[in-house]
Amino acid sequence: MDINQLQTFLRVSQFGSFTKAGEQGFISGTAVMKQMNRLESELNLKLFVRTANGVTLTPQGKKI
Repeated sequence: MDINQLQTFLRVSQFGSFTKAGEQGFISGTAVMKQMNRLESELNLKLFVRTANGVTLTPQGKKI
């Protein structure tokens, strides 16, 4: 996990949306999604529940 992934994780957690987190971090929603997918892969954890209405943290995500 690098600092950029952690900052992005915090923004996604705060806004509940990859798109809104991207806007706040001046990157695309797709880039946010790729960062979070990579983070989940590195940690071997599912951090978010993804729905059509946004994302919410899983219990593992809340611990992070």
